[in-house]
Amino acid sequence: MAKKKTRTALVGGKRLNISGPFKGSDKNGGREIYTTYDPKTGKHGSVDAARVDYQKSHGGKEVSKNKEVDHKDNNKSHGGKGNLQLMSKSDNVAKGNKNRHHNPVEKRHGK
Repeated sequence: MAKKKTRTALVGGKRLNISGPFKGSDKNGGREIYTTYDPKTGKHGSVDAARVDYQKSHGGKEVSKNKEVDHKDNNKSHGGKGNLQLMSKSDNVAKGNKNRHHNPVEKRHGK
């Protein structure tokens, strides 16, 4: 029987074993995650799936901590190569604010 190949990704400068992706929790807005395992330290963790997917589709180089992986169509469940782009945190927040739909003040205050 062939040995199952371990999937890995660069996370925080370390090559870690990954499993997933798994559906995220309400805590992270439901974004998909990969669980991580460091065989050297025995520690478990998680990483945003979009970061790993972007990394895989762009030569395996780790995404810098000062960059965010954005979904061009704003749908976090569409993680395909053509739908992911790198952005600065401020540009990503500005994009999110531009696309956010606020309820009118009257609705928020029951008027």
